[in-house]
Amino acid sequence: MKETRFIGQNKEKWKEAEQVLAQTEKDPEKLSSLFVQVVDDLSFSRTYYPYRSVRVYLNKIARLYFGIIYENQKEKTNRFAYFWKEELPQIIIFSRKELLVSLVVFLLAFSIGIFSSVQDPEFARQILGDQYVNMTIANIKNGDPMAVYKSSGEVEMFLQITFNNLMVAFRTYVFGVFMSIGTILILLYNGIMVGCFQYFFIERNLFAESALTIWLHGTLEISSIVLAGGAGLVLGSGLVFPGTYSRLQAFHLSAIRSLKLMLGITPVFVMAAIIESFLTRYTQAPDIVRFMLILLSASFIVGYFIVYPWWKNKRGWAKPLQDKKLDADNDAPLVYTTVKHNGDVIKDAFVLYSKYFTPIARMVVVVSVLVATAKFFAVSEQAAMRYYMEWWQYLGSNLFSFLTTNTWELVLINTIAITLVSYTTLRAVKSDFTNIPASRFLFKEFLLILFTIAIPISLLFLLEGLGVFLFIVGYLFCMMLLYAFFVYNAQPVKALDETFSIIRNNFGQWFGLAIVLILLCLSFFLILLSPVTYLFTEFLSFNVGETDKWIDTVISLTELFIKTAVFLFAIPLVLIAATLFFHSGLEVSRAENLAEKISQFKNRYLKNEL
Repeated sequence: MKETRFIGQNKEKWKEAEQVLAQTEKDPEKLSSLFVQVVDDLSFSRTYYPYRSVRVYLNKIARLYFGIIYENQKEKTNRFAYFWKEELPQIIIFSRKELLVSLVVFLLAFSIGIFSSVQDPEFARQILGDQYVNMTIANIKNGDPMAVYKSSGEVEMFLQITFNNLMVAFRTYVFGVFMSIGTILILLYNGIMVGCFQYFFIERNLFAESALTIWLHGTLEISSIVLAGGAGLVLGSGLVFPGTYSRLQAFHLSAIRSLKLMLGITPVFVMAAIIESFLTRYTQAPDIVRFMLILLSASFIVGYFIVYPWWKNKRGWAKPLQDKKLDADNDAPLVYTTVKHNGDVIKDAFVLYSKYFTPIARMVVVVSVLVATAKFFAVSEQAAMRYYMEWWQYLGSNLFSFLTTNTWELVLINTIAITLVSYTTLRAVKSDFTNIPASRFLFKEFLLILFTIAIPISLLFLLEGLGVFLFIVGYLFCMMLLYAFFVYNAQPVKALDETFSIIRNNFGQWFGLAIVLILLCLSFFLILLSPVTYLFTEFLSFNVGETDKWIDTVISLTELFIKTAVFLFAIPLVLIAATLFFHSGLEVSRAENLAEKISQFKNRYLKNEL
């Protein structure tokens, strides 16, 4: 039968099916009857017109009917609005004890900072540093005590402050993984520093001027640090108080909830940076204007993070907050052919990562040793020592230098290292999906990965300055493209078209996944890099003589190994998430798994009717 004739014979029936869908009250018998007929037509079109628009049209109608019957129709609520109006306020209510503890710890530390400054006039120099104290004293003598906020251009200052604020927030948050103790220590340090900073101006009779200037942006900034501290305590609570779950399962749940809380806080940090960069510098503005801006910021913090959640909790939530259901163990097979939200993608990525952690970790360790040695001896001693830096320097402008080091030789070394880890991970994921053991080394697959990985690494080398975001986004795309080659043995043009199609049709979710993965990778660095490197170097410093020249070599090699390993441990998470998102995107566009379920439902329905 020709397609035009098939459409002509059935178009009235399909119009009726759409009319029934549009009705507020639906007749169950008519709904069931039309559902069976639409599924029959869909099966026919999938057989005879698989690449025609009529199949897509019927598939859409069938999905809507299937959703109504199973009471699982597409959620009409705007997901973005729902997060801010319902989900985040519920998380705040759920985390109110941790947030209160964070506030109490910070206020206690703030008081300690003031008290210590009163008792010891030199305390400010120990906390704020001689350079800052001397500069501020010079500014006071020049009649402009707040000149530090005018020392650079607005845009440059905004970028620097935003990055610094986010680093402080995420350091406060991710250190909650150390049984919440790390978060508490950082809150204590920041509270003491703020108290000392404020008293420094009080002592010089500049309280009003300093308060109107500092708290113009500090109201949002300091509040966000307290909120980030609460998120860190929520993160650690899964390890400290697991309840009926195992510690790993409880940590999994607390990590999901605390990460959502951190995502909700992030815009507040950005707004604080905007105020500090573009408004705080105008110290000559009328005091009443600055006071009103401070009051407005305080009203927002109290209103949204305290009053609104309390009011919503009293009134009732549109949809109660529920934790993700956890499998009893990681041996349960993952369902690839389902539509997944980003939360499901990340959850399943961690499950699959833990399942194949042993072979991945073995490859990461071996590669890290080889790469650290090669990098150390491939460049001059001066260049190698560039890796000997603090974690905030490394995570900032020097991360892309770590990946590229501005020489093609080290670009190649990094590309091969990432390729080996990606190859091991991709083979594990492919074997999990196909149930075919990945026992043989396939040189063709290795070369394909090597060529694909070279794309984001080369972009990072050529477009220096775009940093981690460019690499993660490029890597996420390249891994989806690789998966199109591997699983379906697609032709290059077809694989590229399929990958672009999935991203284009799900761009919002894809972009959101890239952002979440960047934050997770940042957490990898903050958790693993700073404490490990610091403790090791301190241990060597205390136990080895200062005159031993080989200590610099040992420290450099060790830091190279740690930084390489931490980076490579983050790579498989991005790759696994990309493959899961790829399958989810295929299901959205093709609905093959849904079509199978519809056919099964149809068969059960007809059997019951008979």
